[in-house]
Amino acid sequence: MLLESLCSSNRRLLFFLYICYGYFFQCIHSITIAHQLQINISPPIATKQEKTLWIGGMFPQTGEWAGGEAAFPAAIKALDQINQREDILPGYYLNLSAYDTKCSAGLGTTILYELLYNKTFGNVNSSILMLLGPACSPVSTAVGEAAKMWNLIVLSYGSSSPALSNRARFHTFFRTHPPATLHNPTRIKFFELFAWKRIAILIQTEEVWQSTAENLEVLARKHNVHIAVRQLFDNDPSHAISNLQKDDIRIIVGLFYEEKARKVFCKAYQQKYFGESYVWWLIGWYADNWFLKIDDIDCTAEQMSRAVEGHFTTEIQMLTDAKTRTISGLTAQEFITDLNTTLKQLFPKQPIESVGGYVEAPLAYDATWALALALNRSLGRTNLEEWSYGNVDMKEIMMDDMKKTDFFGVSGAVKFDELGNRMSKVVVEQLRNGFYHRLARFDAEKGSIEWLNGEESDGSRCWNYKHNYSSNHEKRRLAPYDQMQISNKVLEISRTLYLTMSCFAALGLLFSFVCLVLNIVYRKRKFIWQSKPMYNNCALIGGIICLADVFLLGADSQTDNPTRFVKLCQLKGSLLAAGFSICYGGLLAKLVRTYLLSTKKTINPIWSMCELFIIVGSLLLIDLIVFVIWHIKDPLVFTSEPTGDSSILNDVKTVFKLQQCRSKQNMIWIGLLYSIKGILIVIGIYLSYETRASKLEMINDAHLVRMCTYNIFIVCLISASLTLIIERNQDADFAFASIAIILCCFVSFGLIFLPKILCLIRGRDQSLSSIDDKDHATSNSTTAGHGSNSTTQQLSSEDEEKHRKLIAENEQLRALIAEREARVNELIEKLKQHGSNIVIRDVQRFTTNPNSGPTSANHDGESTGLIDSTAYVMRRRSTFANPITLSTHLSNTAISTTTTSVTGKVVEVPTEMNHIDPKHSSTSSYRESVC
Repeated sequence: MLLESLCSSNRRLLFFLYICYGYFFQCIHSITIAHQLQINISPPIATKQEKTLWIGGMFPQTGEWAGGEAAFPAAIKALDQINQREDILPGYYLNLSAYDTKCSAGLGTTILYELLYNKTFGNVNSSILMLLGPACSPVSTAVGEAAKMWNLIVLSYGSSSPALSNRARFHTFFRTHPPATLHNPTRIKFFELFAWKRIAILIQTEEVWQSTAENLEVLARKHNVHIAVRQLFDNDPSHAISNLQKDDIRIIVGLFYEEKARKVFCKAYQQKYFGESYVWWLIGWYADNWFLKIDDIDCTAEQMSRAVEGHFTTEIQMLTDAKTRTISGLTAQEFITDLNTTLKQLFPKQPIESVGGYVEAPLAYDATWALALALNRSLGRTNLEEWSYGNVDMKEIMMDDMKKTDFFGVSGAVKFDELGNRMSKVVVEQLRNGFYHRLARFDAEKGSIEWLNGEESDGSRCWNYKHNYSSNHEKRRLAPYDQMQISNKVLEISRTLYLTMSCFAALGLLFSFVCLVLNIVYRKRKFIWQSKPMYNNCALIGGIICLADVFLLGADSQTDNPTRFVKLCQLKGSLLAAGFSICYGGLLAKLVRTYLLSTKKTINPIWSMCELFIIVGSLLLIDLIVFVIWHIKDPLVFTSEPTGDSSILNDVKTVFKLQQCRSKQNMIWIGLLYSIKGILIVIGIYLSYETRASKLEMINDAHLVRMCTYNIFIVCLISASLTLIIERNQDADFAFASIAIILCCFVSFGLIFLPKILCLIRGRDQSLSSIDDKDHATSNSTTAGHGSNSTTQQLSSEDEEKHRKLIAENEQLRALIAEREARVNELIEKLKQHGSNIVIRDVQRFTTNPNSGPTSANHDGESTGLIDSTAYVMRRRSTFANPITLSTHLSNTAISTTTTSVTGKVVEVPTEMNHIDPKHSSTSSYRESVC
């Protein structure tokens, strides 16, 4: 029983293991063994029914790229047409044994083994002459490298890996699909057209894409295109997209399969890495609606459509535009119509454009024809029935015949170069509003672009296809930039502000010139002469220089030449300093003269003659010394510094830069100049304050000069402070500096010259000639007793000195007269005490009468001259009780008048002659009558 139980258990265990082995074997078989495709070829013609030649085929129906879905029916159609023609492989029926590789390199190698050894086709002695396919580059890499070991020629219709051009590794490999490197010259050409110098490459980790990227890098370096980022990814492109966005990449070349392309653009949408600012360049053999297959991604169809809108694709010319009949007798349009009918029957539930390999179907069709034509040529040189995998001679014959391939197919001219690559033109397309639009065709051999469908030669419609422009004058959108563009914009003074200040400065110049002309023409008028016209002319000239400098203050922002900019800086600074020194120096000299006259200080004759030139010259000399030392020790240099303000518009970041002339110790030199000018203004304020009560007829506008000084002080203080605070604002800096200059000049010249202009207009002023005549007559009348006949002379420093001495002497005599009069009053009081009937008849005060006749002679017979306003003559009549006569003689009291003519002006100074000079003393007698 135990033995039976054990046997029963062993049987059950063996049965279980057998079932597991069956499942395991079936799983391994499903992975490594591809299913043979069902061949439905039309029966051959009668002459080809006896003998059959076999070729192998690899057509991926599933997997990463199901390119065989449309390529396989196209190859079957080519075989049907070949087998119906007696001129191609006469007496032989060309048959196909095809498998689904699923785009798997391991599975492709297994299929190759099946074709070589398992004899799943024909009879036991049958061998495949050539292999049609594979379609995927990874499969072609594995199969092509192994096929040479069996002298088997491989003709691919879809592999584009540049690595397959290596003749040492893939000695027997040919392809009707050009290598992916053929796309790179096209990309470089368009990069140059749109001025893109900075790109990135996003690469799927497959040999076909990595080798393509390496070739692109080589070409890019030759054409000065910088590969900023080379990003690889395997399955999830999220991190790669983030890196591209972080590096501000705008132009991206995508090298990946269709399945990965959907993931890339879904992640790009989620990270907002799409739009008109970004340009993607993809492979053109994806299905037309590849981005709408959203089963394996987390984005909607609408989101994917937004993400991929506007991208470019490059692909070889799969279908010729020519209407010429091909080697098969069909035109390209007839072929594609027939293929569409077949695909609708095979795939009734999906659009034709979404069928895998639909774009590459013409290449599979032409590849079948190329294979048959090569065998047809070899048939005349060798017996194809004797073919074996070890027959090197036959291999060389078939290789040579394959290289001679040259015919016109539905994809265009078909021929191979020494590396087995198909030479073809490259077509560039752009996705516009969800549909691919053919833009141009690039001929790599000629290096020329042929624009299609009415595209403009500059490619501008690529960026403006969403807009309808009514005229060529409307602004059109330019190609996106390859990175954020930095536009350095020089901050210029506002044109409106500059013109406004220039107009005011021009008005100021006009007013200054008018005042200068009037001051020169009417310099002999009394009102102008007494205001010292030379000083006024100096102030006007300085003001004109300052006003002219307003034009230069804003002119330096209009130039971008550093040398010219520095020269303008030096010129405007020098002119402003010199103009201020000349203008304010004239006003300061007048204040100095007013101060000296009002304080009765002695003036050196040389100083009096050269006062204006000394002051102005000294100020100019100080400015010259400062600027020369500044230029030698610390010269100005051109600087352009960003202000920190920027704006971004259409991928252009505008950085505003402020151009300046600066030196290493710039603030020290400016502070030195400000200090010098400030000290001068403070001196002017001090002199104005000290002479605030002075009213001199010799300087009749001294009070106006003081007002000008106050105005200059206030305006300069405010403007200098503000310009230092807002130094980096060119508009405010220019405005305050210009306003300060214009305001100072207008106010100063208006205060000084408007009264003179009004006086000239109203005719209230007299010329010096009429004044000289009156003064000459007055001088003759006052000096007749001395026989003097002096004429009026022009004012000089010597005359002013005399005038000052006479004023001092007059003050002394007035004090003496007051003292004597007090003594007289005291004596009169004493007389009143001695008599009771003393009556003072009158006390008469005589004043100067300009209309009086000649001076009367005193009792000594000497001329008493004109009587001063402070001279008193008292006539007294006293009455006493006892009639007596009292004669009081005031011998010590005498009043005479000394008249001196100074520059046509009569100056009357009363003098106590008895105390000053006894020789010239005169007395006045006062008689008292006693009744």
